[in-house]
Amino acid sequence: MKKRDIHSADTLPLRGGPDQNHVDDGYIKHRREHRIRSVTSEQERDSCFLCLRNALHCYNVVVLIMGCGLLGVGIWLLVTDFSAREITVIINSDMFEIGTYMILAGGGLVALLAFCGCCGTMREDRCILGFYGVVLALVFMALLAGGAMAFLFRENISEDIKTKLEYTLQTQYGQDVRGNTTNRLITDAWDSMQRKLQCCGAHGQADSHFSWAFYKLTSAWYILRGDHNKYPMVPESCCIEGADKQKCQGQSIIMKGPPNYGPAQLPKKFESHLHTEGCYEKVKKYLTEYSLILGGVAFGVPLFLVVGSIIAFCLCARVKKSDTSFDEEDM
Repeated sequence: MKKRDIHSADTLPLRGGPDQNHVDDGYIKHRREHRIRSVTSEQERDSCFLCLRNALHCYNVVVLIMGCGLLGVGIWLLVTDFSAREITVIINSDMFEIGTYMILAGGGLVALLAFCGCCGTMREDRCILGFYGVVLALVFMALLAGGAMAFLFRENISEDIKTKLEYTLQTQYGQDVRGNTTNRLITDAWDSMQRKLQCCGAHGQADSHFSWAFYKLTSAWYILRGDHNKYPMVPESCCIEGADKQKCQGQSIIMKGPPNYGPAQLPKKFESHLHTEGCYEKVKKYLTEYSLILGGVAFGVPLFLVVGSIIAFCLCARVKKSDTSFDEEDM
């Protein structure tokens, strides 16, 4: 009797064998799929989760627009007449240019992050959402730094710029522009500034020796040419748009006005085909206004990024909570 019982026991499949393991794996897989559906259904019914997800979708669209806007502002400041690069050459300070590049980089990152945020929201992937929130925080700090540099640059605009304008115009403008890269950049920057700001010379009004008259009285561009060639007396960038360029630059035309006549004892009313006001006052106003705009953009956008970072972390936390409860059930 005992032998038959032993033999019968031997013929039964052992628990944990290949067949039983296959059954257990299928059961666990079925339970896992069921729980995934349950968690998904629970999340869909969670009004807070839906609200966060929809808010992040809308936020990403706005962020994409803002990122493109920042890119546009940065590119415009780099390619416009009298660009950030030319400002750096003229005033010998790279703070404005660095701030512009930081705004440009921030805009590109913001636009790229908007795409990542959309992917993370649609997939409800906590890793992507977490990465999205962290990088938003980093961009926030970069833009704040760029805005701070713009405002700091605005506060540092001083009389030193006037001295730098005089020096570059006297010694470097128009000198060896083919062989000297620095002089070529300074010459191009001066021409761009005078066209953009409608000015001529370093500083002062029409009767000043440092405005339009600075060219024929002090600059190496005019003096080193020799007595045989005194035309032009001012560069073409000083001319009023649409004016007679020969009269503007003083080509053998004697008239009671600049550049042939003056600067001392100019009549109250005179014919002028060139801009007679110096550039210092105008460039100071230009830099003050654009530094304010650049700093305002750099400080305004980060405040909006904080909101997105908070939404992303909240959504990430809810996704993580659901995943954790699922893992605990599997255990």
